[in-house]
Amino acid sequence: MAGLANLQLPPLPEALRTRLAECRTLPSLPAAAARVIAIARSSDPCLADYARTIEQDPALTLRLLSMANSASYSRGGNAVSTCLDGVSRIGLDATLAIALSFGLPRPGAGTVLDHEYLCQRAIIAASATQELAQHLCPQEASQLFTTALLQDIGILAFEALDGDAYASHIPELRQHHRLSEAEHERYGCDHALVGAWLAASWGVPAPIALGIIDSHGQLADGDARKLCLRLSCRIADCWLAADSASAFSALLRQLASVASLDIVMLMTVMQELQHRLPSLARLFEITCPPAIDSTHLLAEAKELLFEQNLRMTIRLAEQQRELEALHASHVVLDEQHRTDHLTQLANRPWLEKRLAQHFDCARQTRQPLSVMFIDLDHFKRINDRFGHRFGDEVLIHFAAALNNMVRESDIAGRYGGEEFLVIMPNTRRQHAGILADRIREYLATQPLAQADGKPLHVTASIGIADLEDGEFDDAAALVDAADHAMYRVKHGGRDGVGHYEESDPSA
Repeated sequence: MAGLANLQLPPLPEALRTRLAECRTLPSLPAAAARVIAIARSSDPCLADYARTIEQDPALTLRLLSMANSASYSRGGNAVSTCLDGVSRIGLDATLAIALSFGLPRPGAGTVLDHEYLCQRAIIAASATQELAQHLCPQEASQLFTTALLQDIGILAFEALDGDAYASHIPELRQHHRLSEAEHERYGCDHALVGAWLAASWGVPAPIALGIIDSHGQLADGDARKLCLRLSCRIADCWLAADSASAFSALLRQLASVASLDIVMLMTVMQELQHRLPSLARLFEITCPPAIDSTHLLAEAKELLFEQNLRMTIRLAEQQRELEALHASHVVLDEQHRTDHLTQLANRPWLEKRLAQHFDCARQTRQPLSVMFIDLDHFKRINDRFGHRFGDEVLIHFAAALNNMVRESDIAGRYGGEEFLVIMPNTRRQHAGILADRIREYLATQPLAQADGKPLHVTASIGIADLEDGEFDDAAALVDAADHAMYRVKHGGRDGVGHYEESDPSA
C-alpha cells in the first residue's frame, strides 16, 4: 500500500476500505510490471532502466515490441527488436501503459462478468481519449491513454470482494451510468473511486489515479483532460452498444452543445479509432471490437454539421445585429456627448477639443486656420422682454441657419449663452470674412422669430482671428483674439465684422 501513503484520494467508506484491505484476491500485477511502475515513480527514470526490467519478462517484452511495431508507432519505419529501441520509440508513458495493462481482466475467466466486454471497452476508451487529446491537449495524450485503460479496474475489485454476487446486484455492464448508481447504493461509492484506490496501491503516478476518479463525470467545457476522459467512456459505450448507429447519433447530438468539440474533429477521431482497434486488440490478446457503421455515422455527422453551421450563421447574424445596434447607440451617445442639447451644434468642450487638434495640425503643417466668434446683439434684452423660451427659439433658429451656411470642413458650435464659434481650417481671414458677411446679410433679411405678431430681426457682432495674425501660444489664445475682435465691434456700435489686429490695445 506504499502508493496510497503519499496520495490524497477521497476517502472510501470505512467498511469497504476494511474489506478491500483484507481481500487477498484483488487484481495484481506481475513482478516485472510492478518493477516498471516503481521505475516510473523514481526521481530520474531512464529508458535503459525500463528496458532492462521489461527484458526479464517474456510476455511484457512481447507486448512492448508488438506496440512499438504497430501502425500507430512505427509510421513506416524499421521494425524494432530490442526493448531499449521499443521503449525509445513509444515513450515512457506508453511503456507504463503496457505494464499496467497486465492488470486488466483476462477474457474467458468463467465468471458472470463479461471480461471480454470490459477489455474491449478499455482499449476503445484508451484509444479514444488519446486521439481526442491529440486535438485538445496533445501533451497529455500518452498519460490519458493509460488512465482510460484503467478507468474500470474498480469493477474487478468489486468482483474480487463479492464474486458473482456483485454481478447479480448491479445492472448489465453496458448500462454504465446505472452501474455507478447501483454501486453507490450498495457500497457507498462507485468503481471509479475503488479503481483509483487499486491503481494507487499498485504505485501508479498520482495523475493517473486521480484521473480514474474524474473519468465518469459529466461532459463540460473548461478542462480538456477531463473532457477527453469522460467522452472516451461514452464513445466506448456507443461503440459496443447493440445499436451503435443510434447510440452514436444520440451522442453526437449531445456533443453539439460542447463548444470545444466540433463534428469534423469527432469524425476524424472515429475514423482513426476504426483504423487502430484491430492492432490494439491483437496486442492485448482480445477479440477485436466490431466495426461501426461509418456510412450511417457520416450521414448523421453531415446533418449535424449542417445544423451546427446553421445555428452558427443565425448566431453570427444576431451578433452582427447586436454590434450594429451597439454601434448606433454609441454614435447617438457620442453625438449627445459632443452636442449642445438646445441648438444641436457642437458644444463648448467639443469645440475646444477640435480646435486644439486643428491648431496643432496647422502649426505643424503651416496650413491656414481662422476662428470666428459670433455674439448675438442685445440678446439679454430679448430674454427680459419675451422670456427665456422665446430666447431659446431665437438661438435654435440662428443655429440652424449658421449650420446651413458653414462649409462641410468647418465646425460650428455654441460657445455659451448667445455666443457661437466657427472653426475654419485651411481658411485665411479674408475668406472667413466672406462667411461673416453672409451671416450679417441673412440676419438683415430673415427674422429669427415672430414677436407680438411682428418679425423679429437680430443682429450680430462678429470677430475673426487668423493664425497668422499674431504669435498665439495655444488654441485658447486664438479664441481670445477672435473674442477681442468681436468686442471691438460691440464697442463700435454692434452689427459688424472685426478682424483681430495684434497692435490692438485691447488685445
